[in-house]
Amino acid sequence: MIYMKKRIISGVVMGAVVALVLVLGLEVKDFIITAFLCVIAAVATFELVINAAKLKGLLWTLLPAAYTAVMVYLFSDITEQLYKLCLTNYANIDLTVFMGAIIVSVVYFIACAVLILIKHNDFDLAKIAVVCAMPTVIAFAFSTLGSIITATGGIYYLLLVLNFSSVCDMGAYFVGVSLGKTKLCPEISPNKTVEGAIGGVASSLVVGLIITLCYGYYSKILPTLLCTIPLCAAGMVGDLFASIIKRKTGIKDYGNLIPGHGGILDRVDSILFIAPLIFGLMIIGVI
Repeated sequence: MIYMKKRIISGVVMGAVVALVLVLGLEVKDFIITAFLCVIAAVATFELVINAAKLKGLLWTLLPAAYTAVMVYLFSDITEQLYKLCLTNYANIDLTVFMGAIIVSVVYFIACAVLILIKHNDFDLAKIAVVCAMPTVIAFAFSTLGSIITATGGIYYLLLVLNFSSVCDMGAYFVGVSLGKTKLCPEISPNKTVEGAIGGVASSLVVGLIITLCYGYYSKILPTLLCTIPLCAAGMVGDLFASIIKRKTGIKDYGNLIPGHGGILDRVDSILFIAPLIFGLMIIGVI
């Protein structure tokens, strides 16, 4: 009961913070949303490096987090240009930011390689992947999320992201607890069931239909429903991918920043896969 109370209170607080950022970002300045996502992504990377990779020291504490924040900013500019190119025929592409992203990435990978070589006895393949690859994945996902929010009809697409991630996850949980018998991936996440997964997809189908109808996007109803299964599946893969990292590194949660929920990455693991896909489907006009 106390645990559930913590989850509810934390959820309300998170919702209020996100709502405030959205209002300020959409009504005042888009950069507020980008800055917020930079901070959240940096914290998620910090949790990952400290708790999953179990790395210590000021350099390992700050380098991946700082890299993630910078890459969210750079990727946000790139995804914004892609959006304008695909939907508004905006042809004035600034290659400077592309080169900047490449240079920052190369410098970061070289720095990581040097540090890993110095402390090679402390690293296995899982730690190397966490440090070298995951910050870039996190940065790209958060940048696409920012571009989704600030695009035309951005709140609608944000609701779809939340539908295919959070709604699907909640539906899977409640159906799994009530009816779940067949284990989905017992070695990775023992509590997940096939019945729960089906319930999660069904929940997203219903909520996705309601969202689309409420916005009056009648031409998007069929594409949205057809995309529900693959997008929910992508979210589940993201969740399981995050779970296997936790299992391989021997932790239960990525952090404890959000009482009752764990860390930032524990709440956004499925969004890491869903947001880039929805952004891609959005700019090519599928949904």
